[in-house]
Amino acid sequence: MRRIFQLLGLVAAMLLATNAHAQDKKLFNHLAIGAEVGTTGWGFEAAMPLTHYVTFRTGFTTLPRFNVNFDIDYTTKGVEKNVDVKGRVHMSDYKLLADIYPFKHSSFHVTGGFYAGLPDLGTVHNTGLLEVDEGEGLEIGDVFVRPDETGTVHLKLQTKSFKPYVGLGFGRPISSKHKTSVAFDLGVMFWGKPALKVYSPDENGWIKMRKDDIDNKDFHDAVKIIERVKVYPVLNLRIYHNIF
Repeated sequence: MRRIFQLLGLVAAMLLATNAHAQDKKLFNHLAIGAEVGTTGWGFEAAMPLTHYVTFRTGFTTLPRFNVNFDIDYTTKGVEKNVDVKGRVHMSDYKLLADIYPFKHSSFHVTGGFYAGLPDLGTVHNTGLLEVDEGEGLEIGDVFVRPDETGTVHLKLQTKSFKPYVGLGFGRPISSKHKTSVAFDLGVMFWGKPALKVYSPDENGWIKMRKDDIDNKDFHDAVKIIERVKVYPVLNLRIYHNIF
């Protein structure tokens, strides 16, 4: 994280330097609107150059929701049963980024900034309801999870809402020769240490599921792997149209 903030500080210093160098020039005198597709899903953004060396980009990205249906076997009062479960993954973020170009007409750039959105990355719940009065619940990695009053067990995977970003890319949103331009970026989003949480009716809130509390080795290892994934790869292709 220290390196990230050092890079962001360097970006800020470069912005101040280029701003001082360009006092006699018109700033933000171009605007391009773009669409993108990549590992963050699809999105749109607006881009404006500060100088030949710095361009600001802001926009919105969303990873389309997709569902995964499966079933879980469990035992209640000595009787084996089966319940249908649905998992849903979704991610939406606002972004503010700055592209730094080493040369006046360079296509290569270094990018710094952040993404910000809701912390929930995925949710899981049973579609086949459990009998609350019968004391039914789901054993998830040897952890018994009781349902809420509707007979539903809720789990969710969370990351940080604020996610710093650093990356490299090629292309400029604003082209001096064409109305349309293309850009490509590769970087990483630092979303922190993911947390798997379960909803507890007793506590009336979400409780983090800790791997040390899980006896099942396979599930323990799965949670351990999830907690190690602290970055998300960002690879996208963007197409722009120069408005003015």
